[in-house]
Amino acid sequence: MTENAPRAVPASSAPTRGTKRRRTPRLATTSGVLTYVFIALAVLLPVPYMLQLPGPVFNTLGDYQGDPMISVSGAKTYPTAGRIDMLTVAVSGGPGRDIFASQALGALINGEQTVVPTEAYYPLDTTREDVTESNAVEMSSSQDVAIAAAMGQMDKSYSVHLSVDDVVADAPAQGKLRKGDRLMSVNGKKLDSDPQAAQIMSRTVQGTDSVELGIERNGKSKTISLTPAKVDDRKAIGITMKQDFEFPVDVKFNVDGVGGPSAGTMFALAIIDELTPGAMTGGKHVAGTGEITPDGTVGPIGGARQKVAAATEKGATLFLSPADNCAEVMAAADQSKITVARIDTLDDAQTTVEQYAAGNTSDLPKCPADGADNNEKGQ
Repeated sequence: MTENAPRAVPASSAPTRGTKRRRTPRLATTSGVLTYVFIALAVLLPVPYMLQLPGPVFNTLGDYQGDPMISVSGAKTYPTAGRIDMLTVAVSGGPGRDIFASQALGALINGEQTVVPTEAYYPLDTTREDVTESNAVEMSSSQDVAIAAAMGQMDKSYSVHLSVDDVVADAPAQGKLRKGDRLMSVNGKKLDSDPQAAQIMSRTVQGTDSVELGIERNGKSKTISLTPAKVDDRKAIGITMKQDFEFPVDVKFNVDGVGGPSAGTMFALAIIDELTPGAMTGGKHVAGTGEITPDGTVGPIGGARQKVAAATEKGATLFLSPADNCAEVMAAADQSKITVARIDTLDDAQTTVEQYAAGNTSDLPKCPADGADNNEKGQ
Protein backbone atom coordinates (compact mmCIF):
# COMPACT_ATOMS: atom_id res chain seq x y z
CA MET A 1 0.00 0.00 0.00
CA THR A 2 1.29 3.37 -0.85
CA GLU A 3 2.07 5.47 2.19
CA ASN A 4 -0.46 8.18 2.96
CA ALA A 5 -3.04 6.67 0.60
CA PRO A 6 -6.58 7.63 1.59
CA ARG A 7 -8.60 5.18 3.56
CA ALA A 8 -11.57 3.62 1.92
CA VAL A 9 -14.87 5.01 3.16
CA PRO A 10 -17.93 2.80 3.21
CA ALA A 11 -20.35 3.81 0.49
CA SER A 12 -23.22 4.08 2.94
CA SER A 13 -21.48 6.87 4.84
CA ALA A 14 -19.78 8.69 1.97
CA PRO A 15 -21.09 12.20 1.45
CA THR A 16 -22.45 13.18 -1.93
CA ARG A 17 -20.00 15.29 -3.91
CA GLY A 18 -20.54 18.97 -3.48
CA THR A 19 -22.53 18.68 -0.19
CA LYS A 20 -21.65 18.75 3.46
CA ARG A 21 -23.37 17.01 6.28
CA ARG A 22 -25.06 19.54 8.60
CA ARG A 23 -26.01 19.10 12.18
CA THR A 24 -29.44 20.26 13.27
CA PRO A 25 -28.97 23.62 15.02
CA ARG A 26 -30.93 22.62 18.08
CA LEU A 27 -29.45 25.29 20.34
CA ALA A 28 -30.15 28.08 17.86
CA THR A 29 -33.71 26.86 17.30
CA THR A 30 -34.36 26.69 21.02
CA SER A 31 -32.96 30.19 21.52
CA GLY A 32 -35.17 31.56 18.76
CA VAL A 33 -38.28 30.03 20.28
CA LEU A 34 -37.39 31.45 23.70
CA THR A 35 -36.88 34.88 22.15
CA TYR A 36 -40.37 34.82 20.66
CA VAL A 37 -41.79 33.62 23.97
CA PHE A 38 -40.10 36.45 25.85
CA ILE A 39 -41.32 38.99 23.31
CA ALA A 40 -44.86 37.64 23.54
CA LEU A 41 -44.75 37.76 27.33
CA ALA A 42 -43.38 41.30 27.31
CA VAL A 43 -46.13 42.45 24.96
CA LEU A 44 -48.78 40.88 27.18
CA LEU A 45 -47.36 42.08 30.50
CA PRO A 46 -49.36 44.77 32.29
CA VAL A 47 -47.57 48.13 32.53
CA PRO A 48 -48.10 51.01 35.02
CA TYR A 49 -49.52 53.41 32.46
CA MET A 50 -52.87 54.79 31.37
CA LEU A 51 -54.08 55.57 27.87
CA GLN A 52 -56.03 58.75 27.22
CA LEU A 53 -58.23 58.69 24.13
CA PRO A 54 -61.14 60.77 22.81
CA GLY A 55 -64.30 60.21 24.84
CA PRO A 56 -68.01 60.91 24.30
CA VAL A 57 -69.16 64.41 23.33
CA PHE A 58 -72.26 66.02 24.89
CA ASN A 59 -74.21 69.04 23.69
CA THR A 60 -74.92 71.10 26.81
CA LEU A 61 -77.79 72.82 24.96
CA GLY A 62 -79.37 69.50 23.97
CA ASP A 63 -80.81 66.36 25.52
CA TYR A 64 -79.12 63.40 27.13
CA GLN A 65 -81.00 60.11 27.39
CA GLY A 66 -84.29 61.87 26.64
CA ASP A 67 -83.99 64.76 29.10
CA PRO A 68 -82.36 68.19 28.85
CA MET A 69 -78.71 68.08 29.81
CA ILE A 70 -79.14 71.40 31.62
CA SER A 71 -82.48 72.79 32.74
CA VAL A 72 -82.95 76.18 34.41
CA SER A 73 -85.99 77.25 36.45
CA GLY A 74 -86.83 80.15 38.74
CA ALA A 75 -86.13 82.79 36.09
CA LYS A 76 -87.17 83.61 32.53
CA THR A 77 -85.37 81.45 29.98
CA TYR A 78 -84.97 81.83 26.23
CA PRO A 79 -84.72 79.43 23.26
CA THR A 80 -81.23 78.40 22.21
CA ALA A 81 -79.75 77.05 18.99
CA GLY A 82 -76.57 75.44 17.75
CA ARG A 83 -74.29 73.44 20.00
CA ILE A 84 -72.01 74.13 22.96
CA ASP A 85 -70.24 70.81 23.37
CA MET A 86 -68.60 69.56 26.53
CA LEU A 87 -65.83 67.08 25.83
CA THR A 88 -64.57 64.07 27.73
CA VAL A 89 -61.51 61.86 27.77
CA ALA A 90 -61.84 58.10 27.90
CA VAL A 91 -59.19 56.39 30.01
CA SER A 92 -57.90 52.86 29.57
CA GLY A 93 -55.94 51.47 32.50
CA GLY A 94 -55.39 53.16 35.83
CA PRO A 95 -56.26 51.82 39.30
CA GLY A 96 -57.92 48.42 39.05
CA ARG A 97 -57.55 48.19 35.28
CA ASP A 98 -54.42 46.97 33.53
CA ILE A 99 -53.14 47.84 30.10
CA PHE A 100 -50.48 45.86 28.28
CA ALA A 101 -47.21 46.85 26.67
CA SER A 102 -48.70 46.22 23.22
CA GLN A 103 -51.48 48.71 23.92
CA ALA A 104 -49.03 51.33 25.17
CA LEU A 105 -46.89 50.85 22.06
CA GLY A 106 -49.92 51.15 19.80
CA ALA A 107 -50.99 54.33 21.57
CA LEU A 108 -47.57 55.90 21.01
CA ILE A 109 -48.02 55.26 17.29
CA ASN A 110 -51.61 56.56 17.32
CA GLY A 111 -51.53 60.37 17.35
CA GLU A 112 -54.89 60.73 19.11
CA GLN A 113 -53.89 58.76 22.21
CA THR A 114 -51.54 59.71 25.01
CA VAL A 115 -49.63 57.38 27.32
CA VAL A 116 -49.23 58.71 30.86
CA PRO A 117 -47.78 57.11 34.02
CA THR A 118 -50.54 56.06 36.39
CA GLU A 119 -48.57 57.45 39.35
CA ALA A 120 -48.70 60.92 37.79
CA TYR A 121 -52.44 60.95 38.51
CA TYR A 122 -53.07 58.52 41.35
CA PRO A 123 -51.18 57.33 44.45
CA LEU A 124 -50.20 53.66 44.39
CA ASP A 125 -52.91 52.70 46.91
CA THR A 126 -55.76 54.28 44.91
CA THR A 127 -58.62 51.91 44.06
CA ARG A 128 -61.09 51.99 41.18
CA GLU A 129 -63.81 52.92 43.69
CA ASP A 130 -61.69 55.88 44.86
CA VAL A 131 -61.39 57.12 41.29
CA THR A 132 -65.14 56.84 40.63
CA GLU A 133 -66.00 58.65 43.85
CA SER A 134 -63.45 61.40 43.21
CA ASN A 135 -64.72 61.98 39.66
CA ALA A 136 -68.30 62.23 40.90
CA VAL A 137 -67.34 64.74 43.61
CA GLU A 138 -65.37 66.86 41.11
CA MET A 139 -68.26 66.87 38.65
CA SER A 140 -70.76 67.91 41.33
CA SER A 141 -68.45 70.66 42.54
CA SER A 142 -67.82 71.90 39.00
CA GLN A 143 -71.56 72.24 38.44
CA ASP A 144 -72.00 74.51 41.47
CA VAL A 145 -68.94 76.55 40.52
CA ALA A 146 -70.20 76.84 36.93
CA ILE A 147 -73.50 78.26 38.18
CA ALA A 148 -71.61 80.68 40.42
CA ALA A 149 -69.44 81.81 37.50
CA ALA A 150 -72.50 82.26 35.28
CA MET A 151 -74.30 84.29 37.97
CA GLY A 152 -71.24 86.49 38.38
CA GLN A 153 -70.96 87.00 34.63
CA MET A 154 -74.61 88.15 34.54
CA ASP A 155 -74.25 90.29 37.69
CA LYS A 156 -76.74 88.15 39.59
CA SER A 157 -76.06 87.93 43.32
CA TYR A 158 -75.76 84.63 45.16
CA SER A 159 -74.43 83.46 48.51
CA VAL A 160 -71.86 80.84 49.35
CA HIS A 161 -71.12 79.20 52.66
CA LEU A 162 -68.01 77.23 53.57
CA SER A 163 -68.67 74.21 55.75
CA VAL A 164 -66.85 71.21 57.20
CA ASP A 165 -67.23 68.21 54.92
CA ASP A 166 -65.28 65.75 57.08
CA VAL A 167 -62.94 65.61 60.08
CA VAL A 168 -59.69 63.62 59.90
CA ALA A 169 -59.08 61.12 62.71
CA ASP A 170 -56.45 62.10 65.29
CA ALA A 171 -56.17 65.61 63.83
CA PRO A 172 -56.37 68.89 65.81
CA ALA A 173 -60.00 69.35 64.71
CA GLN A 174 -61.18 65.97 66.00
CA GLY A 175 -63.62 66.40 68.87
CA LYS A 176 -63.90 70.15 68.24
CA LEU A 177 -65.37 70.45 64.76
CA ARG A 178 -68.16 68.39 63.23
CA LYS A 179 -69.30 67.60 59.73
CA GLY A 180 -71.75 70.29 58.67
CA ASP A 181 -70.32 73.09 60.82
CA ARG A 182 -70.54 76.34 58.87
CA LEU A 183 -67.23 78.22 58.91
CA MET A 184 -68.02 81.89 59.46
CA SER A 185 -64.57 83.40 60.14
CA VAL A 186 -60.92 82.53 60.68
CA ASN A 187 -58.69 84.71 62.86
CA GLY A 188 -61.10 87.59 62.39
CA LYS A 189 -61.35 87.26 58.61
CA LYS A 190 -64.89 86.82 57.33
CA LEU A 191 -65.50 83.63 55.37
CA ASP A 192 -69.26 83.48 54.98
CA SER A 193 -70.57 84.58 51.55
CA ASP A 194 -67.03 84.98 50.19
CA PRO A 195 -66.44 82.90 47.02
CA GLN A 196 -62.74 82.76 47.92
CA ALA A 197 -63.43 81.48 51.45
CA ALA A 198 -61.64 78.16 50.97
CA GLN A 199 -58.49 79.90 49.75
CA ILE A 200 -58.61 82.40 52.63
CA MET A 201 -58.96 79.53 55.10
CA SER A 202 -56.04 77.62 53.62
CA ARG A 203 -53.72 80.64 53.50
CA THR A 204 -54.54 81.59 57.08
CA VAL A 205 -53.84 78.11 58.44
CA GLN A 206 -50.50 78.01 56.61
CA GLY A 207 -49.43 81.38 57.94
CA THR A 208 -50.13 81.05 61.65
CA ASP A 209 -49.44 78.89 64.71
CA SER A 210 -52.93 79.25 66.14
CA VAL A 211 -56.38 79.32 64.54
CA GLU A 212 -59.54 80.79 65.96
CA LEU A 213 -62.60 79.74 64.03
CA GLY A 214 -66.00 81.32 64.21
CA ILE A 215 -68.54 78.63 63.35
CA GLU A 216 -72.28 78.17 63.24
CA ARG A 217 -73.70 74.85 64.46
CA ASN A 218 -77.41 74.11 64.61
CA GLY A 219 -78.14 77.82 64.32
CA LYS A 220 -75.86 78.80 67.21
CA SER A 221 -72.54 80.64 66.99
CA LYS A 222 -69.42 79.19 68.60
CA THR A 223 -65.70 79.99 68.71
CA ILE A 224 -63.21 77.14 68.32
CA SER A 225 -59.46 77.44 69.00
CA LEU A 226 -57.07 75.06 67.26
CA THR A 227 -53.31 74.57 66.90
CA PRO A 228 -52.37 73.44 63.37
CA ALA A 229 -50.19 70.33 63.04
CA LYS A 230 -47.40 69.78 60.51
CA VAL A 231 -48.33 67.21 57.86
CA ASP A 232 -45.81 66.66 55.05
CA ASP A 233 -44.22 70.07 55.73
CA ARG A 234 -47.61 71.80 55.59
CA LYS A 235 -49.81 73.00 58.41
CA ALA A 236 -53.25 71.46 58.75
CA ILE A 237 -56.11 71.37 61.23
CA GLY A 238 -57.51 68.13 59.83
CA ILE A 239 -60.70 68.97 57.98
CA THR A 240 -61.96 68.81 54.43
CA MET A 241 -64.25 71.63 53.33
CA LYS A 242 -67.02 72.16 50.85
CA GLN A 243 -68.81 75.19 49.50
CA ASP A 244 -72.59 75.35 49.82
CA PHE A 245 -74.11 77.78 47.31
CA GLU A 246 -77.50 79.49 47.33
CA PHE A 247 -78.46 80.73 43.87
CA PRO A 248 -81.36 82.87 42.63
CA VAL A 249 -82.17 80.18 40.04
CA ASP A 250 -82.44 76.41 40.15
CA VAL A 251 -80.17 74.57 37.70
CA LYS A 252 -80.37 70.81 37.21
CA PHE A 253 -77.73 68.79 35.36
CA ASN A 254 -78.36 65.48 33.64
CA VAL A 255 -74.85 64.06 33.34
CA ASP A 256 -74.90 60.70 35.10
CA GLY A 257 -71.77 58.65 34.49
CA VAL A 258 -69.62 61.63 33.53
CA GLY A 259 -66.96 62.79 36.01
CA GLY A 260 -64.29 65.41 36.50
CA PRO A 261 -64.17 69.22 36.64
CA SER A 262 -63.25 70.16 33.07
CA ALA A 263 -66.79 70.85 31.79
CA GLY A 264 -67.23 73.89 34.05
CA THR A 265 -66.70 76.54 31.38
CA MET A 266 -69.10 74.90 28.91
CA PHE A 267 -71.72 74.48 31.64
CA ALA A 268 -71.45 78.18 32.50
CA LEU A 269 -71.83 79.23 28.84
CA ALA A 270 -74.93 77.04 28.44
CA ILE A 271 -76.53 78.53 31.57
CA ILE A 272 -75.86 82.07 30.33
CA ASP A 273 -77.28 81.16 26.91
CA GLU A 274 -80.52 79.91 28.46
CA LEU A 275 -80.90 82.99 30.66
CA THR A 276 -80.21 85.63 27.99
CA PRO A 277 -82.17 86.52 24.82
CA GLY A 278 -80.93 85.18 21.49
CA ALA A 279 -78.80 82.17 20.65
CA MET A 280 -75.24 82.80 21.81
CA THR A 281 -73.81 80.55 19.08
CA GLY A 282 -75.95 81.95 16.27
CA GLY A 283 -76.76 78.33 15.45
CA LYS A 284 -73.11 77.38 15.01
CA HIS A 285 -71.25 74.40 16.45
CA VAL A 286 -68.93 75.33 19.31
CA ALA A 287 -66.92 73.03 21.55
CA GLY A 288 -64.42 73.61 24.30
CA THR A 289 -63.12 72.78 27.71
CA GLY A 290 -61.72 74.34 30.85
CA GLU A 291 -62.06 74.13 34.60
CA ILE A 292 -63.58 77.30 36.06
CA THR A 293 -63.56 79.18 39.36
CA PRO A 294 -66.44 81.17 40.87
CA ASP A 295 -64.86 84.43 39.71
CA GLY A 296 -64.82 83.14 36.10
CA THR A 297 -61.14 82.29 35.73
CA VAL A 298 -60.62 79.42 33.26
CA GLY A 299 -57.96 76.88 34.17
CA PRO A 300 -56.15 74.15 32.19
CA ILE A 301 -57.34 70.57 31.91
CA GLY A 302 -55.91 67.17 31.01
CA GLY A 303 -56.45 65.38 27.72
CA ALA A 304 -56.56 68.50 25.54
CA ARG A 305 -55.21 66.56 22.54
CA GLN A 306 -58.02 64.02 22.78
CA LYS A 307 -60.68 66.69 23.27
CA VAL A 308 -59.83 68.72 20.20
CA ALA A 309 -59.78 65.47 18.17
CA ALA A 310 -63.25 64.55 19.49
CA ALA A 311 -64.59 68.06 18.78
CA THR A 312 -63.31 67.95 15.21
CA GLU A 313 -64.75 64.47 14.67
CA LYS A 314 -68.18 65.73 15.81
CA GLY A 315 -68.05 68.65 13.39
CA ALA A 316 -67.37 71.58 15.73
CA THR A 317 -65.94 74.59 13.91
CA LEU A 318 -64.75 76.58 16.96
CA PHE A 319 -62.73 75.18 19.87
CA LEU A 320 -62.30 77.15 23.10
CA SER A 321 -58.94 76.30 24.67
CA PRO A 322 -57.69 77.31 28.12
CA ALA A 323 -54.57 79.43 27.69
CA ASP A 324 -52.27 76.89 29.33
CA ASN A 325 -53.46 74.17 26.95
CA CYS A 326 -52.72 76.18 23.79
CA ALA A 327 -49.53 74.36 22.84
CA GLU A 328 -51.07 70.90 23.09
CA VAL A 329 -54.27 71.92 21.32
CA MET A 330 -52.48 73.63 18.45
CA ALA A 331 -50.23 70.62 17.95
CA ALA A 332 -53.28 68.35 17.67
CA ALA A 333 -55.83 70.56 15.89
CA ASP A 334 -56.54 70.27 12.18
CA GLN A 335 -56.75 74.01 11.57
CA SER A 336 -58.32 73.49 8.16
CA LYS A 337 -61.38 72.12 9.94
CA ILE A 338 -61.57 73.92 13.29
CA THR A 339 -60.67 77.38 14.61
CA VAL A 340 -58.94 77.42 17.99
CA ALA A 341 -59.49 80.39 20.31
CA ARG A 342 -57.67 81.05 23.56
CA ILE A 343 -59.75 81.81 26.66
CA ASP A 344 -58.54 83.04 30.05
CA THR A 345 -61.91 83.89 31.59
CA LEU A 346 -65.60 83.15 31.18
CA ASP A 347 -66.01 86.65 29.78
CA ASP A 348 -63.43 85.77 27.10
CA ALA A 349 -65.38 82.61 26.28
CA GLN A 350 -68.74 84.36 25.97
CA THR A 351 -67.34 87.24 23.92
CA THR A 352 -65.49 84.84 21.62
CA VAL A 353 -68.60 82.73 20.95
CA GLU A 354 -70.70 85.82 20.26
CA GLN A 355 -68.09 87.26 17.90
CA TYR A 356 -67.81 83.94 16.09
CA ALA A 357 -71.61 83.75 15.79
CA ALA A 358 -71.62 87.20 14.19
CA GLY A 359 -68.98 86.13 11.68
CA ASN A 360 -66.23 88.27 13.20
CA THR A 361 -63.19 86.00 13.47
CA SER A 362 -60.39 88.54 12.97
CA ASP A 363 -60.35 89.68 16.61
CA LEU A 364 -60.68 86.29 18.30
CA PRO A 365 -58.06 85.69 21.02
CA LYS A 366 -56.26 82.98 19.08
CA CYS A 367 -53.70 80.53 20.33
CA PRO A 368 -50.41 81.21 18.53
CA ALA A 369 -49.40 78.57 16.02
CA ASP A 370 -46.40 77.57 18.12
CA GLY A 371 -48.43 77.44 21.34
CA ALA A 372 -46.38 80.25 22.90
CA ASP A 373 -47.92 82.01 25.87
CA ASN A 374 -49.19 85.34 24.64
CA ASN A 375 -52.57 87.01 24.65
CA GLU A 376 -52.43 89.09 21.51
CA LYS A 377 -55.62 89.00 19.47
CA GLY A 378 -55.56 88.16 15.83
CA GLN A 379 -52.03 86.74 15.97
